[in-house]
Amino acid sequence: MSEVFLQKGRESLLAQDYMAAKREFNQALNASGEHHHLSNRITSFLGLAQVLTSDRNGLLLCRDAAGAEVADADVYLNLACAEWHLNNRKRAFEAITRGREIDARHPQLLKAAQLLDARRKVVLPFLKREHVLNRLLGRMWRKRPVELTVHTLLS
Repeated sequence: MSEVFLQKGRESLLAQDYMAAKREFNQALNASGEHHHLSNRITSFLGLAQVLTSDRNGLLLCRDAAGAEVADADVYLNLACAEWHLNNRKRAFEAITRGREIDARHPQLLKAAQLLDARRKVVLPFLKREHVLNRLLGRMWRKRPVELTVHTLLS
């Protein structure tokens, strides 16, 4: 039963209906119980939905779920999304790295790692990264950055 609520919650989350997602994830959590094999996943989705509705306590839920998780990389993806949404770039990248330790081929984590790792090779490697020429040439050749949102990372 909790799987049905989880799936409905994920659909609501992707449709950007965060209040409905919170309701579904709460129902999934109530239906599954504390020791269910999906409880960390459900908790992380609930936390992400809370963060997206401006409830910073959701970040604590995501962090708790990730701290207790050893097998589900989606939990770390949700933590990374929550951290990113709250402008914690370093922690978002750390969450992606931990998630990739669990599942190195997780497609969304691979995509998120690629999108968040914005540092490119320097244009003139014999000069320091901070050198004026490297900075100017880098700006000239830089691609237009993709706007990163939680939905970019989740899709």
